[in-house]
Amino acid sequence: MRNLIFLLLFFGFFGCSQQDDPAQNIPLEIGLRKTVEEIAGVPAFLDVETITNGTQTSYLFFFELQDDAQKRRLVPDKDPLICSFLNEQLMYGMTIIEGCADVGYFFRYLRYGEARGNHRMHVTVSGKAKERRPGDPFTGSPFVLERIEKIESCPVAITDKSGSFSLENRFWKFVGFIDQNGNIISSPTCENPEIGITFYDKLLTGSPIEDPEAKSFKIESAVWIRSNQLFLVYGKESDNKLRITRAVDPAWMPPRPATAQTNNFDQLTKGIYNKFDSLSQIFLFNQTVDFEINGNKLELRNPTNGIGALLITN
Repeated sequence: MRNLIFLLLFFGFFGCSQQDDPAQNIPLEIGLRKTVEEIAGVPAFLDVETITNGTQTSYLFFFELQDDAQKRRLVPDKDPLICSFLNEQLMYGMTIIEGCADVGYFFRYLRYGEARGNHRMHVTVSGKAKERRPGDPFTGSPFVLERIEKIESCPVAITDKSGSFSLENRFWKFVGFIDQNGNIISSPTCENPEIGITFYDKLLTGSPIEDPEAKSFKIESAVWIRSNQLFLVYGKESDNKLRITRAVDPAWMPPRPATAQTNNFDQLTKGIYNKFDSLSQIFLFNQTVDFEINGNKLELRNPTNGIGALLITN
C-alpha cells in the first residue's frame, strides 16, 4: 500500500506540477534521500497514522520521540521489521510480515486508536532520519529503521508518607516484585503502569463461603478476564496474614449474562499479561499471604512460592 501511494504521487506530481523544476516535487524512495540525522537507541512511542484519500484509508506506522519537546515523528519506510517485532511482543502474535499497521497494531492493540499516551508501546529505535519531500502524504520525517527494541519496564516513583494506612478500601499501586530482602527486581510495564490491588471491607454472603470473614479483592490491570462462578476472596488469618479462599459470585449464577466481559489477551503484550499473571500467583487458593504495611507501603508475599510484591498508596 505504501509503495502504491508513492507511485501514485510520482505520476501525479510528474504530470501536474507547475514548479520550474518538477523533479524537486517528485517523492523519492525514502532510502535514497539525504540523511539529516542519525538516531541511535532513542525512546519512542509506536503509533499509527491514518491517511484518508477519498474512500481509501491507509495506515502507516510512526514513532513519536518520547524525550522531545516537539514530539517529533519518524515514519519508517517499510514495516517488516516492525511486524516481526510485534509477532514477538503481542500475546498471540501474528502471521502478517508486512502491512500490519492496521490489523496487527491499530485495530488490535490500540483498539481503533483508543489507547493513547503512555498506553502505546514503548520502544527504542535506531536508524536514519531522511529529508522530507513535497508531496509526502504522512506527518513527520521519513525514517529508515534499522533496529527496534522493547522498553521492558518503567520504574515507579516512590513518595514516602508517614501515618496509619489501612489495607482496605484503597488502591494499592504496584511498584514491583521484590526479592527476599525487599529489593525491587522487576517494575511494571510502561504500557500498564496503573496495575494494582484493592482490598474491600464488605463481608460476603452466599455459598460456599469457606471463611465467614471473607471479603473480596481485585487486581486492577489492563488485563480483562471472564470470571468463573467461584472467585478468590481473602480473610484475616492473623494481624499480618491473609487466608485465600473462594466464594460464589451471585452475579455469575447461571444463566450468565451474554454481555459478560471476555478475556482480552489478544489485545495485550506478553509483558502486560505476565506482570498480571505473576501478581495473581501471590493469591492462590487455600494458601496464606504475608503482608506488612509501613506508612504508605505494602509488602505482600506468598511464603509457599516465594513471590513478593511492593505496592504504595496515596
